Amino acid sequence: PLADTLKRVGEDGLIRATIDRSGLWRAQTPQVIRRDLLLAAYDKAEREDFQATDEAGLLEHAGIPVAVAAGMAENMKITRPEDLRLAEAIVEAKTMRIGHGFDAHRLVPDRRLVLGGVVIEHHLGLLGHSDADVACHALMDAILGALGLGDIGRHFPDSEAAYKDADSLRLLERVWALAAERGMRLANADITIVCQRPKLAPHLDAMRANLARVCGAGAERVNVKATTTEHMGYTGREEGIAAHAVVLLEQA
Repeated sequence: PLADTLKRVGEDGLIRATIDRSGLWRAQTPQVIRRDLLLAAYDKAEREDFQATDEAGLLEHAGIPVAVAAGMAENMKITRPEDLRLAEAIVEAKTMRIGHGFDAHRLVPDRRLVLGGVVIEHHLGLLGHSDADVACHALMDAILGALGLGDIGRHFPDSEAAYKDADSLRLLERVWALAAERGMRLANADITIVCQRPKLAPHLDAMRANLARVCGAGAERVNVKATTTEHMGYTGREEGIAAHAVVLLEQA
């Protein structure tokens, strides 16, 4: 819908009238039209030597009803050089960064199994310097990758005693702080845990809630899923668990 006030101006540059803008809309592209209707409208316009400024105008001329749908103010028309500069500013303000992360740890006795911050009952746990939460670690690496800040080994080396048996959700908080400091927010994250056993389905919602909370996002922006390798490879032989993560960060 039109937001600007409209003026009718004479050749002398003086305002003749203010136009009532109620019911007035600005037309944007793309416009979505059935191909057969558009071709028929073009044929009619050509036969009658009718000129339109957009496709909807062609359909109007042909007597075909056209409905409107709300557009976005950012979808601006590029006509003049200053329009291009404004468009560039809009694009820069909406910077997006993609990152991918991967982690894997060995399953051993006498260790807790922690995934996505959830302690899961199992006779084996993941071996690592911290709590070896592969879901958290993969997400952390994905965020660091999107920021161009290396990996978790650089930020939390296993040579430092401070990270011995560390809670990976706390480490994720520190990684997310780096993103927040740079004005980024989580557009979405998708984490896949590769695990033969135990069954993870009952725990996925709790993992999702944990990871979303730490990243300051709604649960709908985080997806956590689990799969097996059908007994193939080290995860299939239950020697370890792996996780992949992909994140999209956007300028807040």
